[in-house]
Amino acid sequence: MRMTLPDYLHALGLRPGLHVLLHCSLRKIRSAFPASNAEALIAALQSLLTADGSLIMPAFSYCFKKTTGDSTPFRPADTPGDTGYVSERFRRSAGVRRTAAPTHSFALWGKITEEVEADNSPTCPLGEGSVLAWLQAKSDSAIALLGVDFSALTFGHYLESKAKLPWLAVFPWAHEGILPIAVSARGEQPLQEVPGCSRSFINLEYHLLAQRRLMPLQHAGLRSYLIPVARLYEEGLEFLREHPAGLLCAPGTCPACDARRKACHVS
Repeated sequence: MRMTLPDYLHALGLRPGLHVLLHCSLRKIRSAFPASNAEALIAALQSLLTADGSLIMPAFSYCFKKTTGDSTPFRPADTPGDTGYVSERFRRSAGVRRTAAPTHSFALWGKITEEVEADNSPTCPLGEGSVLAWLQAKSDSAIALLGVDFSALTFGHYLESKAKLPWLAVFPWAHEGILPIAVSARGEQPLQEVPGCSRSFINLEYHLLAQRRLMPLQHAGLRSYLIPVARLYEEGLEFLREHPAGLLCAPGTCPACDARRKACHVS
């Protein structure tokens, strides 16, 4: 009997009452399950998690104040997310609520909507007070990566924040012509911590694989993880204690990471 997408998600470990942050590649999912689409994926996830659980996806729109002054203000109901087709389709689905962070909002469904307010917009968008902090406080929470690697791991920014790395206050995107100020229809919001580059979060993935602390589920070329947040939190902080610069790109390869290295004299 051929495996279906719901079968695969069940085998991955999705179950009723679990609170899940999802990152995915629809292209790779459809390659393994040609009959699937974004709507089928969302429905399968919601069916497995049930309303006692939560489904969370990034809906980041990066509405920063520009140095040129022509900033586009964030409006939760109208501003499109810039985190892929699945998350945008999910954001616009019935029963889904979006948080109010102009730069790094999340689309929420299920139990989390009873506990995280729609006006959630912390000055550390992926740190203390964020949806990621709520997720980390739950014992029955996990991160699902379907067809993507740790470069998509939003939770890596939360790890950087909790590890209190020395460059957290260094704004890494000045070269993009933007400022550490979020802009919405309600006004401007100065940010304390602005997430940087995530390309080298794969270093944590390689580390966990080498330590046999991470086991992917593979089917027809689709490689996925379901990682308990509590375990990722502990192992991620352990990694950063041993390798404080472990999530930064190599010197000279990334302006954002170079800005943080230079400001804090990190080699």
